[in-house]
Amino acid sequence: MRISLIIPSGGIGQRMNSDLPKQYLEINNQPILLKTLKNFDDIDEIDNIFIPINEKWINFVKTKADFFNIKKTLVFVPAGKTRAESISNAIKDIQINSSDFVLIHDAVRCLINKNLILNVINELKNNDIVIPAIKITDTIKKIKNGFVVKTLNRENIYKVQTPQGVKLSIYQNILNKINLIDNKYSDDASIFEDFGYKVKVIEGDSLNIKITNAFDLEFVKYIINKNK
Repeated sequence: MRISLIIPSGGIGQRMNSDLPKQYLEINNQPILLKTLKNFDDIDEIDNIFIPINEKWINFVKTKADFFNIKKTLVFVPAGKTRAESISNAIKDIQINSSDFVLIHDAVRCLINKNLILNVINELKNNDIVIPAIKITDTIKKIKNGFVVKTLNRENIYKVQTPQGVKLSIYQNILNKINLIDNKYSDDASIFEDFGYKVKVIEGDSLNIKITNAFDLEFVKYIINKNK
């Protein structure tokens, strides 16, 4: 099984209220993106890592990757206007064609652990598409114009995480059938669901946090420093 990893890194992090894109903010003198890369660097099943990125950040990431001893081959491709377009740019790169599957992971989920990565990879042996998710424990309400419309049954409601794995040929086959600029796709599984593919769900990890705002950043710093 040959696998390529795609880590979209073209976001500007508007909700972080920072001049620096959140994937390049540092935790203990290491950019978040590099912390994320380190967690995948010793996974033997992964061949190459594709990074959709704005051109002005390529040298920065190359320099940091050398400094922090990233061993995997990094392939830089242009970031798109949306997540879907960025990933499409990686999928269309000729160097990815030797892979059987791709893993797609958020650049700012730097607490991803090796066991979860390997669990996703292992499930890909018997499934074309695999995603991790954790069950919602809070009460979920649908709200419109500041008022509750409906309380949803949380029994079957899950928070989806990454890495998400998919058979490469499936992604290649649907690329020309989707609107890459339409921002309705917040994750890759949403695309496959639209085309009727079965998506296997495995148990995620509550610490596999996506850093979206300043609180998330401080919480991740706390977790990292607590476990030193």
